[in-house]
Amino acid sequence: MPVIPIPRRVRSFHGPHTTCTHSACGPVRTTQLVRTKYNNFDLYLKSRLMYGFIRFLLYFSCSLFTSILWVALSVLFCLQYFCIRVFLRFQYKLSIILLLLGHRRLDFSLLNELFIYSIHVTMFLVGGLGWCFMVFVDM
Repeated sequence: MPVIPIPRRVRSFHGPHTTCTHSACGPVRTTQLVRTKYNNFDLYLKSRLMYGFIRFLLYFSCSLFTSILWVALSVLFCLQYFCIRVFLRFQYKLSIILLLLGHRRLDFSLLNELFIYSIHVTMFLVGGLGWCFMVFVDM
């Protein structure tokens, strides 16, 4: 039997590549298994536990980092929303004062568009990071 584990159904079929597989692997009897003081199952179990622990640490740290970013962006979104309301009220009062004094009204349209675009980008980031956070929690 070759070293590469081939399912039993495939072993009985001698197709065009079967000879290549057998000649590449060689018979099992030529290579003697080395006995060690370690049991293969113990090594497998230890490596599996270590792999699971490292995977848990990776997912947990990614989830923690994503949740911190999500909270920071949510706070930024609320702050932007509050500041836009305050700034629009300030624009309204400033425009009325300038009109009463007989000056030209200032054009805040570009600044308002930048504020709106920034709050849209923040909203998309909050949604995307919320989705990433839930993916990490599910894992």
